[in-house]
Amino acid sequence: MKQLIICIGFLALASPLAAQEPPVAQDIPLIQRADAARVFASESATRTLDEFIDFACTTCRSFQQMRADSLKAFIAEHDLHFTFRVYPIPRLMRGFQAAEAAFCAAAFTGQEGFVGMVDQLFRYHDVWRHELDPTPIFERFASAVGAPLASFRACVARDAMAPLIINDIRIAKEAEITGTPSFVFNAKDEFSGDVKFYGNQPMEEFLRALNQLTGGGPN
Repeated sequence: MKQLIICIGFLALASPLAAQEPPVAQDIPLIQRADAARVFASESATRTLDEFIDFACTTCRSFQQMRADSLKAFIAEHDLHFTFRVYPIPRLMRGFQAAEAAFCAAAFTGQEGFVGMVDQLFRYHDVWRHELDPTPIFERFASAVGAPLASFRACVARDAMAPLIINDIRIAKEAEITGTPSFVFNAKDEFSGDVKFYGNQPMEEFLRALNQLTGGGPN
């Protein structure tokens, strides 16, 4: 009888039903760190640029490969508050999972890890995009940027970054974003979504949009 009681007690401890999920409040610092990691700005910036991407989007990949360095230089030259946002499009599949992976990695590795994760997601786009379950691939990417694997897995498994992604989708809807990549210019703290464009555009389009925002006209 004593042996049976011990066995039952062990099974109760091992049961998933007996395990306590971490409180939602414990994910708040992770979300905050991930949110901070995807923002590039100086304290003096008075204008904002939000880029909306879907990691499963081939045009987003093309833009990242062709113009990421030019965009970085443009942001620095014009002192813009830049935020890298996600807008997963359901028909493309896997974009939501990739966004979760990028933000979970960022939560543990900061901006450097986030940038590295974004680079790998686009660099090896064709490796993971058509997988039924790309999780093992994302885990390799996360390990490569220094994310603790157990913590990363738990973050992804419980959808810890879902609130951040859903909020990006809400903002995209408010700005009437219809495709990716899309770029939205605003005065800081005055998000209207009035000045925006879509697609893999040359840097001249960024300058035109910025001039429109600052009252310089569309040209």
